[in-house]
Amino acid sequence: MFEVLLKVIWVLLPAYTPNNFAVILGGFKPMDFGRKFLDGRRILGDGKTFSGFFGGILGGILTANLQRVIEIQTGVKILSALPYNEFFCLTLAFSFGSMLGDAAGSFVKRRFGFERGRSFPLVDQLSFLLFALAFASLTRAFWKLFGITEIAIAIVITPLLHLFVNLLAFKLKLKEVPW
Repeated sequence: MFEVLLKVIWVLLPAYTPNNFAVILGGFKPMDFGRKFLDGRRILGDGKTFSGFFGGILGGILTANLQRVIEIQTGVKILSALPYNEFFCLTLAFSFGSMLGDAAGSFVKRRFGFERGRSFPLVDQLSFLLFALAFASLTRAFWKLFGITEIAIAIVITPLLHLFVNLLAFKLKLKEVPW
């Protein structure tokens, strides 16, 4: 079971890392252009920028390619066992889905009156993952690596990993809030 857990985390790194790249590469033009939705609140807010969105996708792709190199160097065969075109489609689906899910989570948070940076349990931890899984499930490679067990593990462990990583970043003074 521990091996399956590690495999799930490893395969999901291209879905887990885009938001980190988005923080680093974001900060330019907001995706909602400062516009408000029908409820009078911002559609997404200043935290969702085009540079962050596309930078996050590229970061997820970079992460996956580094994983592939590591696997080839160490002889591990998980992602590197896939033909490159399938690997790339999976990686793109995870990264794009992650960023789209994060934006959707921000949209939902704004509708409920949550301001940027405020914690919204489960939406913060799962919106990016559910979209990443949904997009990745459209690829052949996903079903070669994941079944119902792996999907269930991902849904259970992601909120815990999310909380742990954010708390660690807060303790290291890399984040202003522990969520």
